[in-house]
Amino acid sequence: MMVRIGTVHVIGLGALVALAVVPALPGMRAVLFPLTLTNIMATLAIAWNLLFGYAGLLSLGHSFFFGAAGYASAILSKYYGIPVPVAMVLGAAVSSGLAAIVGLPSLKLRGHYFVLVTLVLPAVAYQLTNALDFLGGHDGIFGVPPLVRDSYLVYVGSLVLMLASLIASFYVTRSKLGMEMLSIREDEEAAKAMGVDVPRVKLYALTISAFISGLAGAYWAHLNGVISPAVYELEKASMPLLMSVLGGKGTLLGPVIGAYVLQTLFESLKIEAIVMARLFIFAAATFVIYRLFPQGLIGILRRAIT
Repeated sequence: MMVRIGTVHVIGLGALVALAVVPALPGMRAVLFPLTLTNIMATLAIAWNLLFGYAGLLSLGHSFFFGAAGYASAILSKYYGIPVPVAMVLGAAVSSGLAAIVGLPSLKLRGHYFVLVTLVLPAVAYQLTNALDFLGGHDGIFGVPPLVRDSYLVYVGSLVLMLASLIASFYVTRSKLGMEMLSIREDEEAAKAMGVDVPRVKLYALTISAFISGLAGAYWAHLNGVISPAVYELEKASMPLLMSVLGGKGTLLGPVIGAYVLQTLFESLKIEAIVMARLFIFAAATFVIYRLFPQGLIGILRRAIT
């Protein structure tokens, strides 16, 4: 099968190559940690976009899957001595399993029930992790083993994770499952009339999205060396939505572009007077851009190069 690669994707590939090379240059080590965080958040945005951008399922609680995998991976690696890469995959599998448990009843309901369920999940997880001593309570779990000690290798690992998530998203959306997801997004009743097993497709989309989110959450926990209930707070819950919509939901590179723009702004706007308001500012800016350019920043980029 021939795959048509557009100019935007060529530019994106060139940017990824630059991201791999530039941080290794002398004097660039200071940008490794913020860029690593950006790659992790981009992976989370890719996962969210796979669910909403392609399947039309709005989730307001992807931080639940992100945090659950982080906690699971931290416990498995710190207390049971499981190698970090294995613990990360197992943590992501935990998130995927939780998604299946949540999705089986809620995805069969009509209307906004699924949205409400995902909205509640991070709040419930926040209360539970605060209350349970074996999860470290309010302070969380400290001393989470690192993936590797070298900061550049950690950065490259985050870049590989983001790229692998992009490739997975590419092939999922162009598979039979992806076509079924798109048909549900466009018209669920018509998709059902054509023989699409709507609950099954939604469940697959949710579990795949949760698995990718879990990998991002596990990587985040091992990067920071700590996982706490703060992972379920509003900022983490809203960022993948803002990143995907800003960059261009339902597109391959949109979530990555949105992640890099928003995360850069977050790092540069740590002025005390606007720290508390920055999420509102970015949400408002994202809404304005979305109203003017429904395809987000990637839509603007495509117009500029055509």
